[in-house]
Amino acid sequence: MDMNSTASASNLASSASQKVPEHLSIFFSRQQPEFSQIFEAVNDLPIDDTHCHLITDQDAFTTPQRYLERISLAGFPIPSYFPNGVYTQWLNGDEAAKYDLNKRFDIQNKVDGITYNLSQSIFIKFLVKELAQFLKCDPTLEAVIEARNDRGKDYWVYVNSLFGDANFQNIMLETGVLEGRGPEAISRFEEAILPCQSHRISRIEQVQKEFFHLNIPFDDFEKRYIERLHEILDGNGNFGKPSFGMKSYLLPDIGLIRPLYDRRPAELSWQALRNSFDKRPDMDREEAAQVTKDLCRYTFTLALEECLKRDMPMQIHTGDGEAPWVTLRNQDPFYLEEVCRFDKGQMMRAPKIIPLHAGYPSVGKAAWLSHLYPNCYFELSIMTPLVHQNLYQRYMQVMEAVP
Repeated sequence: MDMNSTASASNLASSASQKVPEHLSIFFSRQQPEFSQIFEAVNDLPIDDTHCHLITDQDAFTTPQRYLERISLAGFPIPSYFPNGVYTQWLNGDEAAKYDLNKRFDIQNKVDGITYNLSQSIFIKFLVKELAQFLKCDPTLEAVIEARNDRGKDYWVYVNSLFGDANFQNIMLETGVLEGRGPEAISRFEEAILPCQSHRISRIEQVQKEFFHLNIPFDDFEKRYIERLHEILDGNGNFGKPSFGMKSYLLPDIGLIRPLYDRRPAELSWQALRNSFDKRPDMDREEAAQVTKDLCRYTFTLALEECLKRDMPMQIHTGDGEAPWVTLRNQDPFYLEEVCRFDKGQMMRAPKIIPLHAGYPSVGKAAWLSHLYPNCYFELSIMTPLVHQNLYQRYMQVMEAVP
């Protein structure tokens, strides 16, 4: 189970109640016998969230529309539909400011369109029923948000109750998306979900962010980058705690990832990045990715080498998207084949690779990749719980291939 690519879905998450609701019992009774058998086998198992993001208290109080916006994959990039900074001004402005910005940019209508589409999805209808049962209120979005806001007066107690009801045993917290927060917020969240355990994963892009803006020679960057990897994987370099693996977001940017061992192309890319500093705000997503492509392939390869030495996994964002920031067509699970092989010296070295999000919607490809390469694992986030259409068939597709 994934808490999504920001804290949004975590903050707003439903509970997987241990007692099967009546509407689910009716639903299961209409399914094939194998469906009910699968449910009965897994319903009481504790949850290990292999890719979780930070929950903050910024959503302790919300509105039905803001709730939909925060939980929607389509809602994440809403600021990108307007000139830089305009959406934030509208969100935080008074009535007069909102009126003026709406008149100029038609913000409310665009937000309404995005959130309405989500509100009609099976996922939201299912989520509302689940939360209504948990919160003991009417099964409408408005009633659920009202009851949730009331519980949000003691927000961390509410979060703890959600984790307990869903029977979370462990989370792997990926610290690459913190929504402007730092180590104190991480610790507050980890304390709030006890007795659920928490372990951390570091994101390569977060490490790159520390250095990519520096106007220093490539040799200096390379040295600092490797030292930082050692600190993260061997010490307490992940906001005061060790990492149990790493995560990469490279696939959405460049598609096929070919490991790069030759530092010369990376050095040229490093210099090209320095030369593009003034131009980058005007570059489109593909142009910007091409400038740093070889540099990112090289830094990814260095990080994967360090994970391989320590028998630690590398998680790679695969499948679901988050357009328009990334290029959807780049996220084919088969684009990870060279990473799974990690050939060097005419030998496959097979580091532990975890394509995230079930490769959704290319679930079968992600499943088949894990079937062919023993070092490639399979995890279900995004497909579960955000996708309910044909979920049974998806699971059958997974189970016929995944070891």
